[in-house]
Amino acid sequence: MRINGDRKLPDNFLRRLQILELSYLSVEDPIRQSGFGGESKRWRAEREPILNAIQSDGDLLDIGCANGYLLECLMLWGWERGVNIIPYGLDMGSGLIDLARKRLHECKDNFYVGNGWNWVPPHKFRFVYSLYDCVPEDYLEEYIYRLLERIVAPGGRLILGAYGSKTQQITPFDIINFVQSVGLSVSGKAIDNDPPVASFVWLDKQ
Repeated sequence: MRINGDRKLPDNFLRRLQILELSYLSVEDPIRQSGFGGESKRWRAEREPILNAIQSDGDLLDIGCANGYLLECLMLWGWERGVNIIPYGLDMGSGLIDLARKRLHECKDNFYVGNGWNWVPPHKFRFVYSLYDCVPEDYLEEYIYRLLERIVAPGGRLILGAYGSKTQQITPFDIINFVQSVGLSVSGKAIDNDPPVASFVWLDKQ
């Protein structure tokens, strides 16, 4: 797919992200600051499947990392599995990045303000994680190609996720089918339960 370097994210989409940041910063609970409304047991059940794609030591960039709590949890859960994760985070909200730098102070220089659509990384990463809705849906195919070309290291892995809502009985966006429908080769996938509340798919870069 040809990447359009001049294409920008819509202003109304960027404004919604700003409103989202303010809502996250209005609460103290780190889980709610991460955009999750459930309790800690569900948080782990619906997020830990990301680690099914990370079976060796390496750096992990979380695009849309919010306050860094997910990265902190993945580091802990990875350690329990014998996997050492070096955390990196990217988010458009400078206030959220400030929280992430305080949370993971020893790695504070690994957190950046920006978005995955047009961000120029200091280097490429072994593992890159992004939710599908970091961009509008009609940008998603190009977004995936951008990440693979510009941010994932050779031999690295791109992990894409989608969340629904258990309380609202909303199933997640079918990211697995989407990736397959645009002709990309799936290396693996994970779904948290049936019916699914979270689904993940990963692609390997040669």
